[in-house]
Amino acid sequence: MNSWTLAFLRSFIACIFFAPWINFKIPFNYAIKMTMIGSLQIGIMYLLYLNSFNYASVQKILLFTVTTPFYVSMISQIQKREFKLFTFFIVFISVIGGLIIRMTSFNIADLTALLLVQLANICFALGQILYRELKKHDKHSINVFTDFAFFFIGASIITFLGLVVSPYSYSSPESFEQWLLILWLGMGASGIGYYMWNYGSTQVQVETLATMNNLVIPLGLFVDIIFFRGRYDFQALVIGTLIIFSSIAASLKKSNN
Repeated sequence: MNSWTLAFLRSFIACIFFAPWINFKIPFNYAIKMTMIGSLQIGIMYLLYLNSFNYASVQKILLFTVTTPFYVSMISQIQKREFKLFTFFIVFISVIGGLIIRMTSFNIADLTALLLVQLANICFALGQILYRELKKHDKHSINVFTDFAFFFIGASIITFLGLVVSPYSYSSPESFEQWLLILWLGMGASGIGYYMWNYGSTQVQVETLATMNNLVIPLGLFVDIIFFRGRYDFQALVIGTLIIFSSIAASLKKSNN
């Protein structure tokens, strides 16, 4: 199955999962804003991210994602028109931890992939901040599940358009096991996963949100090692993970203070 089809199916299945909470009585402007956030954070991000695999290896693509905490911090501070040196410091530490885990060789041919992934990182970071700010300043009491019904409507529209204009045609799952995996990716990883991630972003300080973006790197590697017998540099994995956890602990301590 090509990645463009998978991106659409994940978004569409997540949209169906949240469909029972669609409420057209909510303010029109709010629904449009939530749809736009989903279009940006998932839809456009997926199109940029998936296209980057045409130019670089998987390992290098994963390396390029470690800058997301920086963009979360930068966008938040631009939005608030303030500069916090401590925030940039702990985000920098988190990025270093991710780099240690994902360090790989680099050459000039990877610049296109680097640019595409950075644009994808910006879209994902901007979506998080926009959702935080929308919920922070919204005066309406709207069910958070309704939020993600419209969120995934936006993501489904963009990923569908991406599939239409891509050089690949729709490829249907060929077995019951594939359908089970796609249902998990749609309802679990995308649906429940992005719901918990964005909702969680409204419950923490931006420093914690920024650094948590790189925690998915060691968590993903641990899953790969435990369930799929992946092989990695364990020393780099442990050191990088400890650095990322340290940056998260520092952000939580600052939030408590």
